[in-house]
Amino acid sequence: MKEFKTLKSFKNFDVIQIEGHQKIKMKTMSVAVMPFTVDDTGMISKIGLLKEYNTLREGDFCHTLITGTIDNEDEDLLSTAKRELIEEGGFTTPPEENERWIYLGNFFPYKDSDRQVPTFAVDVTGLPKSNAEGDGSKKEELSELIMMPSNEIMITEETLALAAFLRLFNYFYLKSTGHV
Repeated sequence: MKEFKTLKSFKNFDVIQIEGHQKIKMKTMSVAVMPFTVDDTGMISKIGLLKEYNTLREGDFCHTLITGTIDNEDEDLLSTAKRELIEEGGFTTPPEENERWIYLGNFFPYKDSDRQVPTFAVDVTGLPKSNAEGDGSKKEELSELIMMPSNEIMITEETLALAAFLRLFNYFYLKSTGHV
C-alpha cells in the first residue's frame, strides 16, 4: 500500500492525499441489490431501481440500486443484501430459495476512492411486495422501489445500476448458450 496523509477523518471515510491527489478512503463496506423479474420466456422484463431522495440530484431524487452498509449482525454479504431488499424494496425471498440470487461481482463506482461495492441481482418474479420497512431515515422514508421495463435502465445516469444490468444481461446470455 502506498503511503498517504489523512487530511480529514469522518465516521465512514477519510479524505486522504496520495501522490499529490486527494482521494476518499472508505471505512465501511456496502452492498448493492438489483431486483428483477422475468417474463414467460425467461427474459428479463423489469428492473427495480430505487427512486431515492438525494439532494445532490436535480429534483432531489435519483434512480439507483438498493444499497446498504454491512451490519455486525449480518452473517455474510448475502445476508446484508437480503436485509436491504426487505428494508428498501419490500421484498422477502424465502430462505430456501437462494438460487434467486446472482452475485454480479464487485464494482469500483468512483475512480477517486477505494470503495468496492459487492453487487447482487435477485429474481423477485412472483414474490409479493410489501411496504419497505426502511431504517427510519428521511432518505429511506422518501424513497420508493420502482419496477421499470428493462430497456429503460439503458438511459440511466447511474453507473452502478447500468454496470450491474450489463453483468446481469451477460449472465442471462451465457445461461442461454449453456455456459453458466
